[in-house]
Amino acid sequence: MDLSRVERQRLVAVTAALFTHGSDDPKLVDVWLHLESVTVIVRVAADWTLRIAPDEPQESYTMPELGSRVDVVPASEEVPFVRHVGERLVQVIERFDAEAFNQCMEAEFVFDTGSVVAWSFGGDLHLARGGPCRRGPAPGDGDFA
Repeated sequence: MDLSRVERQRLVAVTAALFTHGSDDPKLVDVWLHLESVTVIVRVAADWTLRIAPDEPQESYTMPELGSRVDVVPASEEVPFVRHVGERLVQVIERFDAEAFNQCMEAEFVFDTGSVVAWSFGGDLHLARGGPCRRGPAPGDGDFA
């Protein structure tokens, strides 16, 4: 996806997909950014690369045979993108694997008042909040996985 399409648009809302197995705590698996003219999903693909693509949230669903469920809900304040609702997305900076140049592993979403870094590690989606005028917090710096 040409990410310049989403730049300069306001973030209107954030939706999250939370995976829960049995009585475990929910785990963030996907996040949708609702921008003024397009909604994009930020997720980790089966090959463990970070994917950003146009997509609309699906319905929640259960997997009774596994004792699991996925709840698609408005994102909570714990998801770093939420603090930027109403702000303009200034830029998205993708970072690629040093050995496999076509595999995006991290993306920094720069907003008017700060940034959010999303990355793939171990097949999981991780998010971290950046500060004002700060580029790319180190993975693990306040991450939400």
